[in-house]
Amino acid sequence: MKISQKLKSVSGVWLVVLSIGIALGGFFIGDGIYRAMSGRTVTVKGLAERDVVADTAVWNIKINGVGGDLAELQQRIDNDITEINTFLIDEGFAPDDIQNLRVQVRDKYAGYTDAELKNQQNDGRYVIETGVMVRSHNVALVDGVSRRMGELVRRGITITEDYAGPIYIFNGLNDIKISMIEQATKNATAAGEQFAKDADARLGKIKSANQGVFSIESRDPTDSWSSNERQAINKKVRVVATITFYLK
Repeated sequence: MKISQKLKSVSGVWLVVLSIGIALGGFFIGDGIYRAMSGRTVTVKGLAERDVVADTAVWNIKINGVGGDLAELQQRIDNDITEINTFLIDEGFAPDDIQNLRVQVRDKYAGYTDAELKNQQNDGRYVIETGVMVRSHNVALVDGVSRRMGELVRRGITITEDYAGPIYIFNGLNDIKISMIEQATKNATAAGEQFAKDADARLGKIKSANQGVFSIESRDPTDSWSSNERQAINKKVRVVATITFYLK
């Protein structure tokens, strides 16, 4: 009788141990499946684009003159600057929109000795470079007038070789950032949901997200000139959101 009781006691202990083992095994198996499922992720990108128009134009009109008499050359340059200012004001710019650029004087014979200077022609010894800068929020006016620089040339004004035309700036990026990020996030979520559907899964919570960098490009890049964003009035703002979702 005692032996039988001991056997029952031992059997009971083993049953308890076995039950605990099965329970723990089920727990670990279930937990392992949960962890495996929660470790499944998908990374998707969402693009948001918006067409914008520049709101500020900066236009440098650079001129130069060459001569042998520095004072006479400077007077000629002053006359050209006056002519340019008159032309711009007549076209509709306000005086406050116009600012004179710095004057740069270059002596091509700087460092020559007196003996060396005797053998040089003095006609083109000095070069003066200067000009005016126009800064205006009337982008259309700047664009239209800048296309008629030939009128200044016909008046005898020498435009420098590095003349590149106006640059156009868009200052409203902060006003559209939030809505564009929301759109990029929405597009990324839609892409994630489609992927989950194709994979016979469901989209879970966000694991990580990267907003990306805003970029501004020319809206109509047809050639090397129009591809330059700074010289394009019509621009395109882009941002890409990269999001990693859990799958479940």
